Amino acid sequence: NGRLKSYTKKEKVGRCCRLGDPYRRSDDNKLVRYEIFGTDLFKKETNMSQFVGLLIETDSGDVGSIQSSFGSSGKFRVHFPAGTGLKEGDSLYLRFKRYANDPRKAIHQDGTLPQARIGSRVDPPVKKKKKKNGSNNADEQSSTKNGAVGEIEKLKGDILENGKSPMAIVSGLFTMADDISKHKGRKVVAVTTEEEGSIHGSFGKMGKVKVSFENGVSAEVGSRVKMLAA
Repeated sequence: NGRLKSYTKKEKVGRCCRLGDPYRRSDDNKLVRYEIFGTDLFKKETNMSQFVGLLIETDSGDVGSIQSSFGSSGKFRVHFPAGTGLKEGDSLYLRFKRYANDPRKAIHQDGTLPQARIGSRVDPPVKKKKKKNGSNNADEQSSTKNGAVGEIEKLKGDILENGKSPMAIVSGLFTMADDISKHKGRKVVAVTTEEEGSIHGSFGKMGKVKVSFENGVSAEVGSRVKMLAA
């Protein structure tokens, strides 16, 4: 029929609670983030699957889309294809409309994602640790690894029923010279989500390791992980 559908405009406001890795955008040399983490839009018990793919806007007009939930407290991950200059605490807007007499109460949005604008990751300066004299034996090598901090480079394996990944590839915990087999089974914890895993074995030849998480890991690529005491 030719009748106009009436609808109601809605707006939910959240905020950025954490920034992803910084990148230097190639076309204008600006420092941007392609991934941020938000909060205050959804309740802890909200089923996030219905909101994945919805557009999120910023005060400066950047547009991204919700990728997944983050942790278990209603936080969420947003990807901005063109990058964003958001800072922690800045507002995030979920704008949509719902049509009257729609029994499904479906969410409708008119916007579109911008074209991707690539950039190069900006690595933080690395502090060099002073070597201790005579620290070649396995016991001293093991003790120096306590509290070592690495980074999730990749998530692997089939997604578990809880939506988490069973394994992560982690760099930065070891060097090429370390005998990783001596650390198999060592406990590792994802700093942001406090999910605990254990070292499964080496990955490649650059000191990277496979870390298995029995209950899965929801921490994202780029998140920090910490080695626990043996």
